[in-house]
Amino acid sequence: MLRTEGLRKRIKFVEEFLMEEYKLTHPEKERDWRTQEQRLAYKIKTAIRNIEPLVEEAVNTIKIHKEQGRTSELSLKQKVILLLLKELFDRSNRNMASMLDLFSLLSGIDVSYKTIEQYLRK
Repeated sequence: MLRTEGLRKRIKFVEEFLMEEYKLTHPEKERDWRTQEQRLAYKIKTAIRNIEPLVEEAVNTIKIHKEQGRTSELSLKQKVILLLLKELFDRSNRNMASMLDLFSLLSGIDVSYKTIEQYLRK
C-alpha cells in the first residue's frame, strides 16, 4: 500500500523526470532583443493609431442628457481617453495629472488633478 510520503516521492520523481524530458526536447532559444523591441514598438504604435477611431465610435453611441450645473471642461471623448490612459499606465490620479502635462500636446487634455479625480471617481 502506498502511503502519503511514498506518493509524494513518486510525484516529485515524475515531475523531475518530465522537466528533464521537456528541457531536452525544447532547448532554450536565444532571444533577439532588437527584434522583440521592434515588435513591441510596432504593437504600441498600432494600438495608439487604432484607439482613436474606436473611442470615437464608442462615444457616438452614448447619449448624454444635459443637467443643471457647471459644464464639463472635457468632452466625453477626452474623458474616455483619460480613463484609458490612466488604466494603461496604472497610475494614481495625482500621478496621472502630472503625466497629462506631458501628454497635453498629444491628447488636447489640459486639466488639474482635482478635475481628473472628479472624473475618475464616478
